[in-house]
Amino acid sequence: MTTGPPGQRRPDESMTLLNSMLERPLDGGYQEAADRRAAAGLPPATPTRTAAVIIMMVLTGFLFAVGAQALRPRPTAAASVKSELVSRIESLQAEGQQQESQITALRKEVGDLDALQLRQAGAADLTDTIRDLEIAAGVVAMSGPGLTVTMDDAPSAGGDPNPGDRPSSGFDSGRVTSSDLQIVVNGLWGVGAEAIAINGHRLTSTAAIRFAGQAIIVNFRPITPPYVITVLGDAARMQQLFEPSFAGAYLAQLGDQFGITSDLAASDRLTVPGDSMTRLTAARPMQGTATAPDSATTGAVRESSESTTSPSTVTSETNEPDQSFGTTR
Repeated sequence: MTTGPPGQRRPDESMTLLNSMLERPLDGGYQEAADRRAAAGLPPATPTRTAAVIIMMVLTGFLFAVGAQALRPRPTAAASVKSELVSRIESLQAEGQQQESQITALRKEVGDLDALQLRQAGAADLTDTIRDLEIAAGVVAMSGPGLTVTMDDAPSAGGDPNPGDRPSSGFDSGRVTSSDLQIVVNGLWGVGAEAIAINGHRLTSTAAIRFAGQAIIVNFRPITPPYVITVLGDAARMQQLFEPSFAGAYLAQLGDQFGITSDLAASDRLTVPGDSMTRLTAARPMQGTATAPDSATTGAVRESSESTTSPSTVTSETNEPDQSFGTTR
């Protein structure tokens, strides 16, 4: 220990506790026990590799493992049923997509055969009419320039303690609702859109955008965010008209007030698929043709659809087909 001249205060006099810890790190009782062991010819401390220490370490590790296993949540019957349902749903969805692809291929094959039959029958002008009807009904895929509008939930969606802050909304304020998609889609139709699809699902005059529980469904199929709206048409003109319109202002307000993200981008080439859900429910002979179902008329009736006009609005209700058309084929 360092000492100063007589009558002078030590520099470390105020640090007696630190000096004690540095000079005598071992507690007094432990030090006496270590001295007794050394006097008896034994090592100052018990070795850490003794059998008792090893057994205690093994037992401690075993107890920790048993405790962790006991705290782990065990699968319940509800969890098992949920897992089975999810597996069945995924399997049925995959099967449905496969069958839809087969339907699309068969429909194209039938269309090619109808066109060949019309050309052989000398009614090639009906081919153009059928093609125009298919485009108007949204049966066939279309490509061209247009816009892509992407909408997504707010980053904080799901944590809102006050759900339903917006009128007519069953979701929290940061989630995109079916009404939001309806307003945006109707606004896009109003500025000159020629074809629209949401997450790969084509919208026609009978398309429905609804919600079921916490899911949004388009054409009776659930979709998940982000919601990508593909729009064909004059991109520059549509963008110029859409942004100051009611739908454009509504979309901007969703971002400003509720944090819903959106992006609008123009593209030189986009593709929207055909509506595979279109079904012929009623038909009538074309004007100027015989009522007898000859080859040309049969082809025209078969290909015409209940959706024969470009949709101007999309509502939450599916339009019922007009049953006043003659015989259903």
